[in-house]
Amino acid sequence: MYVTPRPVLADDPLFAVRMAFMSVIGIIVIQITHPAIPPLIAALPVGLMAGSRKAFSPARAIGAPIAFIAAIWLMTALVALTRDVPVLMLALVFCVYFLAFYITRRTGSPFGMLILVAASLMSIMGMKERAALFYFRDGFIEGSLVALVAVPVLYYLLPAASNQVHVDEPEPAWGHHGKGSLIRAVVMMLLSFWLHAILPASDMLLAVAAVFVLVFPTREQVFSEARERVIATAYGAGLSMVILTILTFSSHFEVLIGLVFLAGLFLADRMIHGRYEAMVYQFALTTTLALVMSALSTQSPGYAAFTRIVLVFGGAVAAAFLVALLDAIFLGPEQPDNPAALG
Repeated sequence: MYVTPRPVLADDPLFAVRMAFMSVIGIIVIQITHPAIPPLIAALPVGLMAGSRKAFSPARAIGAPIAFIAAIWLMTALVALTRDVPVLMLALVFCVYFLAFYITRRTGSPFGMLILVAASLMSIMGMKERAALFYFRDGFIEGSLVALVAVPVLYYLLPAASNQVHVDEPEPAWGHHGKGSLIRAVVMMLLSFWLHAILPASDMLLAVAAVFVLVFPTREQVFSEARERVIATAYGAGLSMVILTILTFSSHFEVLIGLVFLAGLFLADRMIHGRYEAMVYQFALTTTLALVMSALSTQSPGYAAFTRIVLVFGGAVAAAFLVALLDAIFLGPEQPDNPAALG
């Protein structure tokens, strides 16, 4: 599992302010550039920046967006070249799913998560429309470029107090790396078909909520992550409804900017002081931004929130139960793949 420790206020007292400004930057970029998929520009830079803690890390601030762009490009090329031969495309996507789960379970590295998100989203879009595939590719790249520029600037203007660079704490799965990854790849394929069937292209960003649940290595962590996604969804849907309700009385762009800044400030502060894990509030913030921009561009706020909640309950939770059932049937007690390595 990829663990993101809770930020410490003394190390980074301006963390919440930096996150709030990043939320606002995404909205301003949307207003200036009028992208095809506004929710991506609003939510993706916040998600990429939220893992930054303590002192500025060039490897994280620059490497993460570039790695995500590379993964999206590669998966788009793979799907575009094979989508006219569906059996081949699905076989290759399944292999990528297995590889992503295996990397995550064996090493705990976030790189496996990145591969999984890119593969799932681009393969689902590839099953829909060829043009939509490239729209989403460009949207992900645009959002990553916003983060690539904005994160260093915000760190320069709002630096951390600590000179120590944040180090993540990856936790690999205890055992069953191969069989466990195979089970999750099978369930991920089923989930991909379900998302393809129920979600229009404009809502495909919502699929990330379900995908992340299956990344975590043990049954207990799968159910814990599903529960946290539900809580985060409730926070995000509630805040987005508050913002959109206020905008019905005053729809000025300045009001939208102010409300988004306050939402970002509140949820980023909860990442430090909240009762739940920091990831819950991080996901709630990206949910809020995605729902607000979806509602303002193509959807009603009620439909957007309802779709997100149905996705989490109907997709992620069902997938988590299926993973747990298959683990119980086909896997024994968790043990290291190489017991001798414990020494």
